[in-house]
Order: sequence, then C-alpha cells, then structure tokens
Amino acid sequence: MAQEREDRSIVALGQPTRRGLLQMTGGALAALVASPATAAADELRFLFPSGSWKDWFEQTFTKSFSERTGAKMVWKTGLGFEPLVIAQRSRPQWDLIHQNQNTSAQLGALNAVIEWKSDRIPNIAKVHPSFRYPHIVGKVHTPFGLAVNTKRIKKPIESWEALWDSEFAGKVGWPDWVYTGEELFHAVNVIAGGDAENIDPGINKLRDLHKKNRPVALNNTDQVKQLLVSEDVWICPYFGARTEQAKAAGAPVEFVIPKEGGLSWIWGTSIVAGRPKDSIELAERFVNETLDAEKQIAFSRLTGYPPTNIDAMKNLPPDLKALEHSDADLERLGALQRRFDYMAMFAYRDRNRERWNKEVLGA
Repeated sequence: MAQEREDRSIVALGQPTRRGLLQMTGGALAALVASPATAAADELRFLFPSGSWKDWFEQTFTKSFSERTGAKMVWKTGLGFEPLVIAQRSRPQWDLIHQNQNTSAQLGALNAVIEWKSDRIPNIAKVHPSFRYPHIVGKVHTPFGLAVNTKRIKKPIESWEALWDSEFAGKVGWPDWVYTGEELFHAVNVIAGGDAENIDPGINKLRDLHKKNRPVALNNTDQVKQLLVSEDVWICPYFGARTEQAKAAGAPVEFVIPKEGGLSWIWGTSIVAGRPKDSIELAERFVNETLDAEKQIAFSRLTGYPPTNIDAMKNLPPDLKALEHSDADLERLGALQRRFDYMAMFAYRDRNRERWNKEVLGA
C-alpha cells in the first residue's frame, strides 16, 4: 500500500523541476521520495484459511494487534496458497501465509519466506524446541489420528487399516488433497513400504480404498465435524481437538492415535520474503505475539489444541489440563512425519497430485 501511494503521488505531481523540488516543504519532499523501506507499514496482508480457525485467530491475535498498532488486517482466504507465493516472488503482494513445518520448509528452500531469527522475534526462545523450525515457529500443535463413531463401530480400532474394513463401506471419510490429504497420503505410502520417490504402494493402497469403501470427500474441518455429528461418516482421519468438538456437539466419537503412529502439525504464519522492510518488521512484531504464553493459552481454549510456549505448557489452567502431552505422546504423534523427505515430496508434488487425480480419483 505504501508503494502504491508513492506511485500515485509521483504520477499526480508529474516530473518536478529542480526549482519545484527546492520550493517544496520538507514534509512534502519527504512524502515524494519516501520508500517502502522507510515508510511505516499500515497494514498486514494474510493468506489464511476461512471458517472458525480464522475467527479464533482474529479473536486472539489480530484484533488486539490492530487496535494497538492501528494496522489494518487484509485477508485472502482459502487453502493451498503456496503456488501463489511462489508465482509472486519477484513482487510479493502478501505479508503472511498460514503454514505448517512442511510447507514452510518447502517455501523456505525457494527463498519465498524468510528465516525466523530470535534477535528479531525474541519469543522464539520461549517455545519448546520441538516446535521451532527455520521458517516458522508454531503457536499450537495439532495431534491427528482417527475419529471413530463408537456407537456404530463396536470393534476396537487401533490401526489406519480400519479405514479399509468393508463393514464401513460408504461411511469412511478421506480428506481432499489440498486439505490434509497430501500429507496423509504420504503417511499411508510410508506405512505401505513406499518413500518420497516411490509412491506406488500408496497409490495402490488408496485406489483400493476408493474402489471398495467409496470414501466421502472431506474438504475442511467444519464439514468433517458436521458429517460426524450427522453420522454420515463413521470413521475418518481427523484432528484430536476437532474430534472433541464434534463429540461436544453430539457426535458419538472418540479420538484414536493409530499404532503405526499419528501425525502432528505445528501451525503459524510464515513471513513472505521480498516485502518492504517496514512490512517485514511489522510482521515480525505480530508473529512474536503469537508465541506469547497468555495469548497461546487463550487460543488453546478456543481451538482445543496444545500450546507450544514452554510456560504455557507447564501452567495450563485446570480447564485445559487435557491438553497436556508427555514426551512419549509427542514421539508417537511425530513418528510418521519424521520418516518423510519433504524436499523430495516437494520436488515431485505436481507429479504426485496428477497421479492421485488420475489413478485414485479417476480409477
């Protein structure tokens, strides 16, 4: 916005003569020659999911920051904005993108997002080392496993293999590729014996699931909750906290971490590279606040996800004690993702999605 105002002022004034420049007041001259590096940023531009996650994020973080700094919050909502950030690298238009440790690493390798530094973002030091990454530091982490309808499913559920049980045909859910499906596909591929370069085991396994059990397409967290409440889906991959929210809304469900391991993402907002200096500084001030203990506890209360700040983790209020996780819990939740080669996955991303669309969905 500062750049746009500068461009408009130059066009309106035309090319001033030397005498005209000398006649200008100091303030007017400064306004003409000011650059984005010296002007104060007056807005933050977010690429962010819509729905309740955005509502909670605003309620906890952006509204208070905007009121205190006067910065306007501008939003573009949706999922899968990484291609947009890559396409705009020469002239980025957005300041922050909602990310996890995986997508931020991929954008970081392309120098599309900046590395976080503790001298500029001091609250990094207050976050548990498990949730610090070069291009993002999480404000929450999100245990992910299976949501199971215990009214309809009486047998014990201990494995991801339960999704292939023929008794649940038509009542299984599977996430869209852009939602959580890509990461989950690679988890299944690893369990089936594949790796980032060889995805045949995962393709074969998921083709079999779609042919036999006709899974319901899951597009976002709120939709999944409604499907669990209505019992149109009995079993599906889902977040632990969201499973508890579905249960509170009337769904007869329990959360299970499969024996092969669950998944857990950390979530934050990566800072887009190449923006004006003042915009990056404002973004750094903002993300620093997302790592504050009190802010994280407030966000955890809304989302049901565990905080990452060490003080917050050690001092959870009584109503949030259920969010405590042992080191053993964290080990199980990260078991599958630690076997991923994220850069190879990124290199083959287009190929993988094309094969998914043709060989699984199109089969």
